[in-house]
Amino acid sequence: MSSEKTYTCALTARGMAAISSVALAGPGALGILDTVFQSGTNTAKRSLTVPPGEILHGSIVDDHRVIDEVVVGCEGTDVFIIHCHGNPLLVEQIILLLQSHGAELIDANRFALAGYQQTTKNAIEAEARLAMQKSATLSGVKILQAQINGGLSQWAQNTLDTIESLDTEEIKRQCREILQQGLIAQRIIEGVKIIIAGPPNSGKSTLLNCLAGQQQVIVSDTAGTTRDWVSATGYLDSSTLRAEFIDTAGLDDALADADSIEHIAQERTQALLESCDLILFVQDITEVRSRESGIRSPSDTPIIEVHNKYDLLNARDSGLTSLTISAKNNEGIDLLVQKIIEQLGIADFNMANPAVFTQRQRDLLLAIINSNQPPKKRLFKLLCSKDGQ
Repeated sequence: MSSEKTYTCALTARGMAAISSVALAGPGALGILDTVFQSGTNTAKRSLTVPPGEILHGSIVDDHRVIDEVVVGCEGTDVFIIHCHGNPLLVEQIILLLQSHGAELIDANRFALAGYQQTTKNAIEAEARLAMQKSATLSGVKILQAQINGGLSQWAQNTLDTIESLDTEEIKRQCREILQQGLIAQRIIEGVKIIIAGPPNSGKSTLLNCLAGQQQVIVSDTAGTTRDWVSATGYLDSSTLRAEFIDTAGLDDALADADSIEHIAQERTQALLESCDLILFVQDITEVRSRESGIRSPSDTPIIEVHNKYDLLNARDSGLTSLTISAKNNEGIDLLVQKIIEQLGIADFNMANPAVFTQRQRDLLLAIINSNQPPKKRLFKLLCSKDGQ
């Protein structure tokens, strides 16, 4: 954020609540607060002096109209938090009033990032501190911590310090490697989306219940029981990875043509296949089909072929060498989980390696790769950006 502007944002999620909080920060914050805040029952106008740590009780007023009774806390120099009643209409009125007096509306993430930038040594550390609050796993926090004192911060600083002696193509090669490492790191930090797809009645819902560790989906011997997608969240590899498993409608051309509901379900399944991290293509081991007959996905999305209902057929009689399981009897699931971890690149991932973890960082490294200009300016911005953009 610019140090010359004054900002406001809602810190609590939109919706009915007992209390909501609105932030006001920047060089003009005290002046705006002095205009819109009326202390207690005293209507006499006087200039506010609010040292850090002080709490004020009063009202937010628009001219002489009281909008809401509030408590205002001073979090630091030119940083105020207005605690009001949780009605979203009141929150909206307060924010609109602050905007009318010159405050610029931003989102809560950007506001929090600006706060971290005041107390951290570089932009990467500020972004890491913010990302830690949302990390899906402890392993994700460890990756982010590693980027602060080593990892991405150290790589960027070392590259800047020795840039005159480095070949530009070598820097670009390293950027590509860091982007690839970032893809794996993102999976650990944010979690992954795993689609369970395949023909109807192949045991997809049973597998989802098995992987999630709880009954999430009604299972039946009737083909097409799941008409829409159902999801459940579980943790894999000793809680290293959070995964959202999505059980989809069975892929079948005949069902897709049966009626409009089935057609819509098939379209939704295909849409999910195009936006996931990994696909489990599940088939009944007694009725194996060609994978290409029903599944369409981006070429870079890993696919694990799973032959289910192993309990119905001896593996030596199946003629198959791929992964076989019995979701019903919870057999072969550990091997499947191991395969998932390997396919996603997590098994051998080194948490200390440099890895990007924000879109800003990705954009800067991509710009270095695709530009004919010297990379020094973008490397400096990777470390020293103060606007979070």
